[in-house]
Amino acid sequence: MKTEFDRRDDILVVAARLFAERGYLNTTMTEIARTCGLGQSSLYYWFRQKEDILLGLLAVNRASIEFAERMVAAPGSPAVRLLRLLRLDIGELCTAAVDICEVEVLAEQQPEVFAQFWADTAALHRHVATLIGDGIACGEFIECDPEFAALNICAAEEGVQRRYRNSAAHTPDGTSPFRHPNYSREHVARELAAMLVRGLLRDPSTLPALSAQADSAASGWPAGR
Repeated sequence: MKTEFDRRDDILVVAARLFAERGYLNTTMTEIARTCGLGQSSLYYWFRQKEDILLGLLAVNRASIEFAERMVAAPGSPAVRLLRLLRLDIGELCTAAVDICEVEVLAEQQPEVFAQFWADTAALHRHVATLIGDGIACGEFIECDPEFAALNICAAEEGVQRRYRNSAAHTPDGTSPFRHPNYSREHVARELAAMLVRGLLRDPSTLPALSAQADSAASGWPAGR
């Protein structure tokens, strides 16, 4: 049986599809409820108005932005702070109700409606670039363009979350001709974060020690979902 959180996420997925097909302004709560197989009163149990559904979609970046703000303001190694941020952000993207790539397509189509989403996206990119710049300044990271590095780190995160979402068909027991081991969300987040930070390090041999510091600072898997 589906939990309340599962049903809420199903509504967000359906609403995102309808918004993309018909536009946010032209989609009604009645249409969303009917497509979800719910009565309108049942839909109101999770979302009182269409604006609340929009806010649910916009929340894709919210936990990561709040954590990024903490990491930028925190003392200590920029590499450790970036590791912690990327682990959390990748984990959040992998388990968000909707695929961030689909939200971006929707936001490109309706930029005025999704102005807050783009502002959040810019803020997260800015925080990643700041941590990279701090790492360059203190000698942990190689000389590079922080803006360009941040763009590509965010692109890698979006790519791996899409792979994770579609991984069921590609597992050893899956239906796809292309198969690979079944990796957990935690494994995906930790390994990709490590790869991305390793590529920035002036001395890659320091990565195990930095990862251990990130583990100690986090006191377990970062909260957020």
